[in-house]
Amino acid sequence: MSLLPPHPGEGPVAPGDPAGYSEDEIDLLCDDRFFRQRERLLARVQRGFARLRDRLQLQLEGGSYLMPAAATVGPSRIGRGEHLDDMPYTYLDLPSYFGQGNFFAFRTLFWWGHEISFILLLGGEHLPEYRQRLLQNLSILEALDVYVSTAETPWDWARGQGHTMRLAAGEQGTLQRLFRSQNFLKCVRYLEFRDDDFRRDRLDEAAVLTFRALEPIILLDTP
Repeated sequence: MSLLPPHPGEGPVAPGDPAGYSEDEIDLLCDDRFFRQRERLLARVQRGFARLRDRLQLQLEGGSYLMPAAATVGPSRIGRGEHLDDMPYTYLDLPSYFGQGNFFAFRTLFWWGHEISFILLLGGEHLPEYRQRLLQNLSILEALDVYVSTAETPWDWARGQGHTMRLAAGEQGTLQRLFRSQNFLKCVRYLEFRDDDFRRDRLDEAAVLTFRALEPIILLDTP
């Protein structure tokens, strides 16, 4: 749907707000600094994602993974959008495979106004084994503040009650009940913008640390 106002003859124009525009609103409309600063910040985030892509590619080259036959661990692009719950976002999926009910992806998601999420998203033929491996590694994942999605869909990116729960060694029963209601496994670790790793521009280090912690869920057993 076009966001431009209709041309004459295209239909009625909504009446104006009788209150008009406030001084605060006029000040915002006259101020271009926020959008210039926003672009500088997003460019810096994108450079962090580029470093991460290189580091993840090296990490993936050193392992063999339990993944769908059609999945690959090849290069992936950095994506960007404007309207995730009305907020800008940047993401990198590496590895990345989505197809026919099979998921095998590690997503790093920068979400303006929220945080950065490191997400392991899995589904399909190997799902029972992924879940079993997660249960075997609960103590490590609990120590790193890893969460699991409790949502009905893997495309729910929100955090909190009804969306995620923190993994804990004593929650095997709760997790088993959750698994019966989902056809995917989604593990998430969060990096707050006020955390030192983000302040010091170490997004790539935090992401690689998270991937290594989650890697036992997807690594093939070695002789």
